[in-house]
Amino acid sequence: MITRNAVILAAGKSKRFAPFTYEKPKGLFRVRGEILIERQIQQLQEAGIQDIYLVLGFMKEKYFYLEKKYGVKFLVNNTYETSGNICSLYAAREQLGNTFICCADHYFEENPFLEEKDYTYRICVKQPKGRKKFAVKISDAGVITHIALGGQGEYAMAGQAYFTESFSKKFLALLEKELDDFGVKQLFWEDFLSRHTEELTVFAEIKNEKYVREFDSLEELRAFDKEFFENIDSDILVNICHILKCAPNDITNIQVIQKGLTNVSFRFSVDDTEYVYRYPGSTAGNMVDRSSEVVAQSYAKECGIDRSIIYIDLSGWKLSYYIKDLVPFTFSDGQQLERAMEYLRELHRNDGKEAKDFDAYQEALHLMDIASAAKGNLRKEFSELVEKTGRLNTLLKKENRPRVLCHNDIYAPNFLTTKSGDLYLIDWEYAGRNYPAYDVACILSRDMFTEQEMKKYIACYTNEKLTPEVYRHYLANIVLCGFYWFCWGLYKGSMHDDDGFFMIPAYRNCVRFIDLALQEYEEAYGGET
Repeated sequence: MITRNAVILAAGKSKRFAPFTYEKPKGLFRVRGEILIERQIQQLQEAGIQDIYLVLGFMKEKYFYLEKKYGVKFLVNNTYETSGNICSLYAAREQLGNTFICCADHYFEENPFLEEKDYTYRICVKQPKGRKKFAVKISDAGVITHIALGGQGEYAMAGQAYFTESFSKKFLALLEKELDDFGVKQLFWEDFLSRHTEELTVFAEIKNEKYVREFDSLEELRAFDKEFFENIDSDILVNICHILKCAPNDITNIQVIQKGLTNVSFRFSVDDTEYVYRYPGSTAGNMVDRSSEVVAQSYAKECGIDRSIIYIDLSGWKLSYYIKDLVPFTFSDGQQLERAMEYLRELHRNDGKEAKDFDAYQEALHLMDIASAAKGNLRKEFSELVEKTGRLNTLLKKENRPRVLCHNDIYAPNFLTTKSGDLYLIDWEYAGRNYPAYDVACILSRDMFTEQEMKKYIACYTNEKLTPEVYRHYLANIVLCGFYWFCWGLYKGSMHDDDGFFMIPAYRNCVRFIDLALQEYEEAYGGET
């Protein structure tokens, strides 16, 4: 009797199932009353296979309870963000023998592991229409002779594979030899197999297309399990249903619309109304004061600056109406610029005493220090810039200008305008008490403007003749704002996130104006810090 084991690949993010995979991996979804990966483990054990390995990556800790419950063992692929599942299979290289290769999110109506085979095979089903599957060509002897992702062919790979011990040795020998070659680590293991169909014999086991459910979309899963939303145990759905007074199955047409610089947002419908739900990102906690955001967002709703908001929670999630019929917003349009400045003036009428102070320099240093853990001693590398901006920040405070409620993240993408002329100022995460000039500086620090253009923007906000003292104040805020968004980019880059298209212009503007602003403030205040 052959001793068999199983490797279940469970490292991936399953991005097509966002936002729910931001709460748990797809393999832990409850489908028709059973957890997907648990059902598969039970089927393996029912077939007498007790030696089961899970290759984990994304949210691996969510799977840890399975060790005690089923006696499974864990392997880890920490490169899941940047690699294909060939690296997950490689993580299980010492376990490959007579081995079932499985995926955590598959659902088998009948137990597929009961029948013993003494050859290597991959399940193949009728090629589904409109799906990007690994299409195969099969010889008269039933051997897979060609594999192509999204290719043409009557059959496509699906479900589990089975490796014999001799096949595993050949497969691993090839993989060990080629793994460090260009692009190999980004492959699916089926891609790698496709390169070696002449050396590696894999038989096609033809099955009915309903043999395995792979659930390529949320809609497909919901069609299979009408009660999926009732049983998913999702805080997202609980929050939506609580605020909108609806049932989970009333929620339809879910679509991720923004994988933002800090958060992810998705669009959905209830009855005939469309909404947007913001799910807070994992890096937001180091940059955002949620209590100040709630204060600012509430005021924005009250005074009509952002009428889309329905509810915002201190934990970071937010529910809004979806804004339709958007047209491009640009500060270069004089009318749009004037309306944007009107919104800022309205915002700045609030003294913001319920919000916290936003000290751009100290916030920037905080982000720089976190980034240094991955990027080296950044304070040392940029010591001159750190020292100069610190002096300027101290001198700026000597003016004793009042702080008010500010957005602190003013740039074109945060203004939404519609065909009918409605304007919304959104995304209040960085809100707090600051100088009014800082909101204008957010615009000017993240693009390369001429001095004439800068003075035009400032005058549009102040509606007054621009004095040297006022211009000096705005220059200082441009420097500090540029320093903040530069450090923000360093931090995001250290987290392997998008560091923003404005990181470089923010740095350039900081360097561009630091000496001039510092000179003028030192002349005005005697250089005392």
